[in-house]
Order: sequence, then C-alpha cells, then structure tokens
Amino acid sequence: MAEFDEELHLQPAATPESITIANNERERLTRALEALPPRFREIIVLRELEGCSYKEIAAIMSIPIGTVMSSLSRARRQLCLALADRSCKEVVREM
Repeated sequence: MAEFDEELHLQPAATPESITIANNERERLTRALEALPPRFREIIVLRELEGCSYKEIAAIMSIPIGTVMSSLSRARRQLCLALADRSCKEVVREM
C-alpha cells in the first residue's frame, strides 16, 4: 500500500492561471535582482537563495560581518522598492 503524503494532498492543483502568475512573479523578481548593484545582488543570493550565514558571507566576500548586515538591509530595501509590492512598506518598517 502506498504511503500517504500529506503535503502533496494539501497543496492546491496548479492551474494555467496560477502557473502564469508564478512565472510573471519569477520574471519580476529576476529583473529586480538584475537591477541591484552587483555587491547587493551577491549578498542577497548568498543569504536568501544559498542560505549562507552572515559569517559565511563575510568570509566568501572578504568583508566585515557588519558590512554584510548593512549591505543586506540595503539590498533588501532596494529589492523591495524595485518590486513595488504593497507589502514592501511593512517589510522595510520591520528592518
């Protein structure tokens, strides 16, 4: 008997509309990332996509950890503004 996978059954089925929306959002994010200065883009990718710690990013980029933290904050703010998402204002305020 096949094992029941709860996660698979809780996710809604992909519709053409949801796929199109996801593709559009992915394209918007890609364009916004490409618009960031190279240093900010690298820090965002290392932290958010690769899951690196601040310490790991500092070592990879040969910069102080404080610079990683401030650059990451600025990168997130610029990315958020580039995406012009309504929820962006709340994210920026939380930082």
